[in-house]
Amino acid sequence: MKHLASGIRGGVPALLLLAVAAGRQETNTEEIIAIRCEKIVTAAIEGPQTIQNGVILIRGRKILKVGPARDIEIPGDATIVEAAHRWALPGFIDLHCHIGGSMRDINDMVHPANPELTTRPTIDPDNEYLKMAVAGGVTTVLYIPGSGTNLSGFGTLMHTAGGKTIDELIVRFPGAMKVAQAWNPERGGGDLGASRMGMWWSLRQLLDRAKAYDEAWTAYETGQTRLKPDRKGDLDHMRGLFQRKYPVIIHTADPRDVMGTARMFHDEYRLPCIISHGEFGGYKVAGELAKRGLPANIGPRLYDFRILVDEGKVYGIPTKYREAGVERLSLNTDAPVIPQEDLCFQASMAVRFGLDPLDAIRAITIEPARAVLIDDRLGSLEPGKDADILLTTGNPLDVRNHVTWVMIGGKVVYDTAKERRRY
Repeated sequence: MKHLASGIRGGVPALLLLAVAAGRQETNTEEIIAIRCEKIVTAAIEGPQTIQNGVILIRGRKILKVGPARDIEIPGDATIVEAAHRWALPGFIDLHCHIGGSMRDINDMVHPANPELTTRPTIDPDNEYLKMAVAGGVTTVLYIPGSGTNLSGFGTLMHTAGGKTIDELIVRFPGAMKVAQAWNPERGGGDLGASRMGMWWSLRQLLDRAKAYDEAWTAYETGQTRLKPDRKGDLDHMRGLFQRKYPVIIHTADPRDVMGTARMFHDEYRLPCIISHGEFGGYKVAGELAKRGLPANIGPRLYDFRILVDEGKVYGIPTKYREAGVERLSLNTDAPVIPQEDLCFQASMAVRFGLDPLDAIRAITIEPARAVLIDDRLGSLEPGKDADILLTTGNPLDVRNHVTWVMIGGKVVYDTAKERRRY
C-alpha cells in the first residue's frame, strides 16, 4: 500500500493513495483514478447538483464517471484517492485576472485601441501569485490586459498550475478580447478617447474594419472569390470574435455604460460578450441583460455602499442581477485588486449579501465557463470534461473550510498532505 499523504491530521487521514497490487504489469492504457469523497458538488447544468458519498472516476485527463459510490464500479487496477471527509468540486474559474505574469506589462497607454497586443508573452509560469491561486482552488483564469485603454488587447485563458512552460498552461488563446468601456480609459491628454463619444466612435470604427476584414477572408477561404485580401496583423485575432470562437469581455459600470455595452456588442455587432464589473448602479439595467441572455461577471465590489435601498441598507450587487433575471452570473476578483485565491471568499460574501448558495458555487465554476465558451471542457464535474477537481474540508462557502488538494487535467498540482498550506 502506497500513501499519497504520509501524515495524519486531527485524527483523520488527509489523503490515502491506495496503490494497486505489487507486480501489476505496465500497459499502454491511461491510468484510472477513483476519488471517493463525502460529497460531490457537480455544478452541472442538468442532472444532480450534489451527490452524497460519491465517486469520481478519471481516465487520463478526463472525467469518466461521476455518481454515488453504490452505482460506480471501480476497476481493479485503479488508483484510489480516499477522501471520506472531503467535498469535491470543479476547479474555480475567474474571468477577470491580471496576475498571470508581470502586472506592469499589461497596460500600454500610447494608443486608445490596441487589438494587436496580447498577454500571452507576459505569462510567468513560476509566478508566486499563480501558486497562491491554485492553493485557493482557482484552476483557470482569463488573464487579460489592464483597463488603461479603450481596447487593451487579447487575454489568455490559462491554468494556474500543471505546466512549466507558457504553452503547457494555456487552455485557449485567444481567450477573449478586452475592452474597457468608459471610466478607466478616459484619456486626459486631449487625444481621442477623452469622452464617451470618442471612445464609442473609435470602437465602432475598429469593429467595422474587423467585420469587413473577416468577411473578405471568409469569402476567399470558402472559394467565393479568388481575390486574396491583404493581411492585417492588428485585425487577425478579431476574426475569431465574428466567428464566435471567443468573446469580448468588457470592463464597464453604471447603468448608462452597461446598457451602451449591451447595445454595441450584442445588438449591433452580434458578438459573444461578457459584461464585467457592472457595479455602481449597473444592476438597474440588469433586466435588459436578462432579455438578451447576456452573462454578467460581477466584482470585485459585491455591494454598493454609495446607493442605499430599503431604508438605508446596502444591497448585494450579484443578488440584484440575479433578481432581475440574469441567469448567467459569475463572480470575479479583478486580481490583484482582491487576491486571486479569494475567489471562493467572493462567493461566500455574495451569499452573505443575499445570493443563493448554489448560484454562488455556479458563479465560480460553470457560469464563467459558459460565458467564456469553454463549458464543453471545464466548469462542472461531468463525464467527458477535463479532470479539474479540488477537495475541501467541507462546504467551501464556510470560510472556516479550506482547499486541501487540487487536480488539473488529471494531474495532482497541490496537496496539503505533502506540502505546506500556502493559503
